[in-house]
Amino acid sequence: MLQLRELIVFPYPEGRYLVVCGNLRLRACKELGYKELPCKVLDPSTDVKKLREYATKDNVNFGENDMDVMANEWDKDELQDWGVEFAPEKPADEFKERFDAITDECAVYPLIPKFDEKHELFIISSANEVDSNWLRERLGMQRMRSYKTGKVSKSNVIDIKDVRHALEDSDSKS
Repeated sequence: MLQLRELIVFPYPEGRYLVVCGNLRLRACKELGYKELPCKVLDPSTDVKKLREYATKDNVNFGENDMDVMANEWDKDELQDWGVEFAPEKPADEFKERFDAITDECAVYPLIPKFDEKHELFIISSANEVDSNWLRERLGMQRMRSYKTGKVSKSNVIDIKDVRHALEDSDSKS
């Protein structure tokens, strides 16, 4: 294979060479114990942009590229002209973006209640208004002061201390 695809190298000072194309071939040959390999030596005046193009084109089918570096630091159109393919960009997830943008300041209910102690959130669902009103009445939630506006009205949010108080009152009446 080396006779068909020799290494392409760029001359470096002090008789050294930089492998531009064929790094994987070079590694395999070193592991096999080769001491000399056929090389095509590029002209020392070869532009750096041209060296990148050669290396990229050589790696398109079988080599290894650092796609993160290429996508973020190289000209994407140029790379595509050289045969590099990028995964299609994912469409924006509008729901996730809206969800991630929710904060306590814009949420209807706080996302994380601002207490100093650990807490859990309990959710009680109701399929109808009769059950909802029964629960609000039983827990004393018909006339509660809003934690946000201070306005007194019926509520769907209640602190555990108020639940405990309502249940203790209910137990003492029984």
